[in-house]
Amino acid sequence: MRSTLCPATTDASASRCRATGRSMVHDNRKRLLIGASIVGLLVAALLALPAFIDANAYKPEIVAQVKRMTGRDITLEGPIRFSLLPTPRVELDGVRFSNLPGSKAPNMMEARSVTVRPSLLPLLVGDVEIAEVTLVEPKIVLEVNTAGKPNWEVAPSVAASMPTVAQPSSPKPSPPGRLTVENGTLTFSDSKAGLSVMAEKANFNVSAGSIDGPYALAGSAVVNDAPLKIDLAVSAKSAAGYAVDVALEAGGGKASFKGSLDELSPAARLSGRASASADNLVAFAETLIRIAGQPQPHLPPLLAGKFKFDGPVDLSPTSVAAKDFKLVLGEDSGLGSFALTLTTTVVVEARFTASRLDLDRWLAAIALPDQLAVPPPPTAPAASPAPRAQPAGPGWLAAFSAKLALDVDEVIYNKKPVRNLALELEARGGAVAVPKFAATLPGDLTVQVQSILSGDPVRPIASGDFSLSGPKLRETLAWLAVDVSSVPENKLTRLSVTGRMGSRGGNVQVSDAVFMLDDLKAAGGIVVNFTVPLSVVTHIDLDALDLDSYLPPADQNAAPSASPVASVTPILALLGPSIGFKLKVARINYRSDTVAGIDIDLERRAGTMVLNEFKVANLAGARIALRGAIASYWTPRPQADFAFDIQAPDMDRVLKLAGTVPAGMGALSMRGGIAGSWERLTLRDCTLNAMGWSVLANGALALPGAAQGTIKSASYKGSIVVNDQPIEASIDADLSGSKPVIAADLRTNALDFGKLGGNRPAQRPPRGMSTFESQPIGTPLRSIDGTLKVSVASLGGTPMPVGNTEIAATLKDGVLSVSHLKSGLYGGIINLAGVIDGSRPSLSFDFKGEANGLNIGDMLRRSSGSNEIGSLIRIAIDGSLTATGLELRGAGTTVAEIRASMAGHARLSGHVQTRADKFLQLLGSAATGMAGGVIDATLGNIMSVLGDKGGVGVGNLLNAISLVLNRFVNHDNPLSGDIEIANGVLNDKNLVLQGNRATARVVTHTNLANATTDTTINFMLAEEPATPYLIVTARGPLGSPSFHATRGSANDPPGVTGILQKLPHVPMPSISVPTPRIPNIFGR
Repeated sequence: MRSTLCPATTDASASRCRATGRSMVHDNRKRLLIGASIVGLLVAALLALPAFIDANAYKPEIVAQVKRMTGRDITLEGPIRFSLLPTPRVELDGVRFSNLPGSKAPNMMEARSVTVRPSLLPLLVGDVEIAEVTLVEPKIVLEVNTAGKPNWEVAPSVAASMPTVAQPSSPKPSPPGRLTVENGTLTFSDSKAGLSVMAEKANFNVSAGSIDGPYALAGSAVVNDAPLKIDLAVSAKSAAGYAVDVALEAGGGKASFKGSLDELSPAARLSGRASASADNLVAFAETLIRIAGQPQPHLPPLLAGKFKFDGPVDLSPTSVAAKDFKLVLGEDSGLGSFALTLTTTVVVEARFTASRLDLDRWLAAIALPDQLAVPPPPTAPAASPAPRAQPAGPGWLAAFSAKLALDVDEVIYNKKPVRNLALELEARGGAVAVPKFAATLPGDLTVQVQSILSGDPVRPIASGDFSLSGPKLRETLAWLAVDVSSVPENKLTRLSVTGRMGSRGGNVQVSDAVFMLDDLKAAGGIVVNFTVPLSVVTHIDLDALDLDSYLPPADQNAAPSASPVASVTPILALLGPSIGFKLKVARINYRSDTVAGIDIDLERRAGTMVLNEFKVANLAGARIALRGAIASYWTPRPQADFAFDIQAPDMDRVLKLAGTVPAGMGALSMRGGIAGSWERLTLRDCTLNAMGWSVLANGALALPGAAQGTIKSASYKGSIVVNDQPIEASIDADLSGSKPVIAADLRTNALDFGKLGGNRPAQRPPRGMSTFESQPIGTPLRSIDGTLKVSVASLGGTPMPVGNTEIAATLKDGVLSVSHLKSGLYGGIINLAGVIDGSRPSLSFDFKGEANGLNIGDMLRRSSGSNEIGSLIRIAIDGSLTATGLELRGAGTTVAEIRASMAGHARLSGHVQTRADKFLQLLGSAATGMAGGVIDATLGNIMSVLGDKGGVGVGNLLNAISLVLNRFVNHDNPLSGDIEIANGVLNDKNLVLQGNRATARVVTHTNLANATTDTTINFMLAEEPATPYLIVTARGPLGSPSFHATRGSANDPPGVTGILQKLPHVPMPSISVPTPRIPNIFGR
């Protein structure tokens, strides 16, 4: 290929041209290689140079310089790294800059790393200009102490503050052109102003061209837990000031401003055009206020909807103005103006006009606050019911001078329009006037209000007139979803209210009001309190009310009441005005009776219905007082807390007035507290006194399904005090079936049955018959099923001492199966198990068990007051009794029938121990418990006989008794045998008491139905064991049998005469000796 650089001439010239070209390429390549080598050496030098410079050697000098310049300590924990490429930079790790002494935090600034990049060209000429500073994970603490001194003000050390000769060759540092913060944290607190701001996760870039601008800031952070994005641009200063363009996003909204700022100072004036939008106006405003570190005001929750704002604004430290702005609320728009001036008082002027506001659509889009959106769960009850509401303080208008106006042609609420709504307010000097308030509601209900301010301009007086007229009240009530179908058609037809307008404490009042409802006339008034939310309280005083005329006729069934659960969340009721209603009625005519002294104070406050007071002075003689509150009342599970007090001298009158059948209850009183929901209530010191019973309950009552009107189960856990008898109860009832299934667990330390019968005197039973002897036994066992567990440490008020009782039983279809009945009885233990069958018209039972270790001495002490018998001679009886193989059966419709049918068996065993005093030991005669009655009435006579005559013949009856006693006293006498019960008759079977060489054989025939006995005791001596030596009989009623003793046919044992004649002579008082008659052979 021919070269284009050499012309096509001779071959020689061409050859020379090519040689010259090759030489030039070679020279250029050489120069390029030399240049590249030089640049490479320079780059290598720049890269290697930092390696020959020990930057860490400058740490002490850096620390000293910072100390001299700021008076603060700086700590460089990590190494200092220096590099020149690609741009010069210095990196420092672990930097800490100390705070002022006495500050909350020890360091004003901490950073994981700090990178400083100086500008290259100034650096080449000997100047230092910082192009960029990067802070990685800095923690900056800015504080203003209580004295108002900020911690960012630094003072040079004493040495640095001394004048020095300027060093021309020293570089002049300048502020960084760009500051970058990565994942930083900034805390600002002003103890004097009470301000606190914390910015976390801060990532932003700040640039400043000079001290006079321009400035720029862009980035994001989480400020006081609120995410924030900001983009700010401020131009350099010009003759007109500074141009400002700012946009931010926070709290689900956006805001922007584009205008001018006249200066950079706290006194600056900002003017331009602003726009803002958010899905929730309240949330957006609260977020901005929180970001600014200001206290959160209570903003009207009704504003928590979608909004847009656009218009000119003018802001200064003493004024805020927005004229001819456009405001969009939801889908409806309007025009308005606003001006606020801060002088010695706050002056506000505002006006808003719109052709239409769809309140239904606005309310449907409002987001409920968290405390109202989620009803609170049932909690531990409050210690006391809701306190009475305190009177509202001065309204917020009391501190303002204001002129406010609202004009809306049509407001849609409950799908119907409120027309021509016009409201004007004027506030000055703590008084509020309503120059105009007019509206027409459905049902042609019109409101006309007009009042003016007059008198002293500083302390003006508001006066005017109020008028409300509703000729079609039923239409208005239907619009408000009030069901009046149960009220006669000629009632609730018209309403009118007239009164005088006034003002006090920044509120609006209607005084000397006259209320006309149909033909009823009442006095009262209205108070409108400009709080947040607005508060409206109406009070009415009525002399008399014929309630019967407002009730449906007796032959007309009342319409079913509407469910208290709202189909939709009542936003306006929850977030709108607080409505109060106070009613006093002197007397109410109801069902031909008079209810007197009614006093009601009711308030609807946000999500809570508060009953400050409900009193009735006389309701069929009863007094009623009630107060409390219901939270989340519009939900299926409202939360209530009430205290009540009811005193009824005759409860039957109250029941009759209520339309129920009197129950013969007599006087009744109830008081206490109830808290919780429909399905879970807590009883708090609830007391009931009626029919001789006193009951105090503290516990939890659960009624699942009550909110839906169908209670499928119930339970109670807590304490019950019945007539001063404390019982811990746990009761569960399943009510879903055809009959209740109840599981009860009752526990108590002591229970006295004598206190559980009330205080009413019991009716006297027929002579010779117990209280329930002839009364039919009902069979309520068939009405319920369930299980029962009872644990009682001690039982009182029973004929027998019962303690440590445990009962476990189940009830099914009228059959009560007692699986376990264990109880302490007379120092022993009785165990029973069996069945009580109430499934048939007659009641039957079948029990089996045993009794072990019953203390005979305890039996005597409980039944007779002492286990000692005898008058002159005292004999103590002790021992134990055991019954095994115990069986008892019976059936009948009355107690008498059951006794006549009883059958059973028991095997008896045990020991009878008798002890006598020393005098009796000298005598050598005593008695057992079965023959103890002999001593009680005759032993004194026996002693007199001995004293007078010195002896008794061996054939004498008393001598035989003495001998028998001698063989049973001071001995451990075993008892054995059986008893059988058949057809209500108890018979013995080999019932024997074994003494010392003597035996007592008991033969008994006791009719339990007739309560009679025929018992014979044959005393046998070991000398003649087959023949009775002494015979004792007891015949007649069980309550008072007749006793007889006769000498048996057995001979006296040898030596009896000698034993008795050896007894010493004991002088006794002279006692006549009647014909011996053996008393109660069983003792007491």
